Amino acid sequence: MDNSSENSLSDASSSVEARPFSVGAALREAREQLGLSVADVGSRLKFASRQIETLEADNFTCLPEISFVRRFVRSYAKLLKLDPEPLLAALPIAPAQSSIPTASIAIEVPFPNTYAMRRLKIVWLAIGLVVVAIIWGLFVWLNQSKPITPHASVETLELPGGMPTPASVVIAVPPSTKSNDVSKQSGSIRLTFDADSWVKVTDNEGKILLSQLNSSGSEQHLKGKPPFSVVIGNIDGVHLYYQGKLVELTPFYNGETAHLTLE
Repeated sequence: MDNSSENSLSDASSSVEARPFSVGAALREAREQLGLSVADVGSRLKFASRQIETLEADNFTCLPEISFVRRFVRSYAKLLKLDPEPLLAALPIAPAQSSIPTASIAIEVPFPNTYAMRRLKIVWLAIGLVVVAIIWGLFVWLNQSKPITPHASVETLELPGGMPTPASVVIAVPPSTKSNDVSKQSGSIRLTFDADSWVKVTDNEGKILLSQLNSSGSEQHLKGKPPFSVVIGNIDGVHLYYQGKLVELTPFYNGETAHLTLE
């Protein structure tokens, strides 16, 4: 009887010693002792519950490559405050790869982390700033390219009614696209003759632009620096245009000649 008892104990002892060390069981027991559920571990380690259950069942063939398993075990052991080295030493050197498609495994591995999300937000922010800059640049370009319509003043001649003495004629013309300095530096006069008439035109510097008897049917084009001093003999046969505008000569006629200044 004693011999049979000793034999049974010896067989039980040998079976216990032959049983391999279970990494998954050790992790599961430590987790249960700390009162943690599989979901608790998953939320802390950022792994799927199915992966944790697969590791605790020592079903390494359903997990990715050995490097992933080792990182998984190390993180799990640190969470449970266990020494990871004995667990890592008990892992198989190269577990057979599972027949599960890589795509389905990748879905369960929680690669996205806080750093990746932050980078994604930065990328979207940069794209938004570029779009805003493009829209603003387009808005500025469109506004600059629009032609500005000048507000032309009423084209009137300030004429002193009935005065025989020389007077000043001011022609109000719309502003051009050229600079004001250029417009002030030059003026144009056109004279057309329906009858013979003597005309003298002097510019601002005292230069005589025209001083002669002009025959009927002729035409004169003059340019210089205003104001211009103009003397016309036979006003009935002369048409005077200053800066493209017709100037009425009758108010400046004294019975013999017309004296006027074009500014």
